Amino acid sequence: MNKKMVTIIAALAMCTAMAGCTGNDTASSSKAETTTTTTAAAESAAPAESTADESAVTNVGTTDYDVDGDFRAFEQMKDKYEGNYLANLTGQMSNNGTKYTICIKDGKAYQALTVQGMKSYTVCPGDGKLYNVSEGTTTYSIEDFDENELKAADILFGATLDFDHAYIDTTTNVVHEYYNLDSSVSGGEGQIVYGFDGATYDLKQVVLLPEGADESSAVYFTVDSMGEADDSLLAVPDLSAYTKE
Repeated sequence: MNKKMVTIIAALAMCTAMAGCTGNDTASSSKAETTTTTTAAAESAAPAESTADESAVTNVGTTDYDVDGDFRAFEQMKDKYEGNYLANLTGQMSNNGTKYTICIKDGKAYQALTVQGMKSYTVCPGDGKLYNVSEGTTTYSIEDFDENELKAADILFGATLDFDHAYIDTTTNVVHEYYNLDSSVSGGEGQIVYGFDGATYDLKQVVLLPEGADESSAVYFTVDSMGEADDSLLAVPDLSAYTKE
């Protein structure tokens, strides 16, 4: 495990590098081309959510959401959860099956990922230190932590800039809102797409889209649950059974 905060948003930078989608590579791409590509990516992901059990598809119907209106589901979510949330997500497609947990509160952060049953996590408990823990190898490391990195740890709000556009998937009744990413936080140009239930506006999906990439280079997450932060996750971990690297 790298001795740094495990940032889910950093997956965007990794995909950007793998796809060769640097700023110079995409400088000649028009905004319209990018919009078309990213829309296709999100559209391809939405049906994947409903294929697990077609007989149990829910939330299909109409929505009052106006893509050209003033209401944004992201702003409603931001008012409720920014700076205080616990989210559990599952990776799809390229990161299929990987479990992610993010907890943010009062300038503290916790992130965990579980791959094939092997869990690693990082904690920034507000003491100026970053604790990296691997349950698989029963090892840990401690390093100084830059408070500015908290933005990178906050997948839902830390790197989100201005609203770009929205569309409604009428098949699943999911509202997709596109926002530009702050490259200084995300590590690369691109967009983040939030998929909301068209009836309740609960968050259902998050997609990270590197600039100029197609859906094969996007990073997809379904949202399993979301609520207020769990303070117990933000404490200094008990490392008595672990070996320091």
